[in-house]
Amino acid sequence: MKAPDSLPELPAHLRARILEAVRDEPAAPRAEGARRAALTVALGFVATTAILLAISMPDLRGRPLAYVEVLVLVWTPIAVLATWAGVGRGRSMLGRSRRWLVATAVLTPVVLLLSWIPVTVYWPETLVDGSETFHHVRCVVVTLALALGPFVAFTRLRRGSDPITPWLTGAAIGTAAAAWGAVALPLICGFTSPRHMLLGHFLPVLLIAALGAALGQWLVAVRPKTE
Repeated sequence: MKAPDSLPELPAHLRARILEAVRDEPAAPRAEGARRAALTVALGFVATTAILLAISMPDLRGRPLAYVEVLVLVWTPIAVLATWAGVGRGRSMLGRSRRWLVATAVLTPVVLLLSWIPVTVYWPETLVDGSETFHHVRCVVVTLALALGPFVAFTRLRRGSDPITPWLTGAAIGTAAAAWGAVALPLICGFTSPRHMLLGHFLPVLLIAALGAALGQWLVAVRPKTE
């Protein structure tokens, strides 16, 4: 793997760590690397599906079928875009720029929220439900569980790849994984009021992003070689 031209602009200690990581990382053929990445991601989503079905079979729970279908269809491209922007490296071995990572972590939950508003307004009966604190907390926990598979898969893809801002990469990865958890949750959660959606569906995205940031140093940072 060839070191990027921007390395001379980095501090000497970061440059040394990057070059060491490049030397130690085997250069797998592109097709083989793509297959490994696809398998890793697929296993992550298989885990999400298994966890979802273990918790509950998909159920409308009194909601309009079209509401659930539209919400999932609207949120899926958002999760795809968050994954592309927050997990993919782009054209650099160091990953995407800080601007991309910040945009992923900040805008993803905002876009999820803004895209939900017209959907729920179109079905005003979803604005009222009987959710209580227990239901909000339960959905936070369930979202964490549903995001676990993608989170592990994404961090495995980016393991030992960021020598500069691993916490920011971790936040973007957590956001992308949480977005997939948010996509899956409406399949089994029957509560749709604004209070529940804010606390039970959108808050977990922020929490998982924070978790990714906290774990970034251990999960995606370029670490010195140990003898």
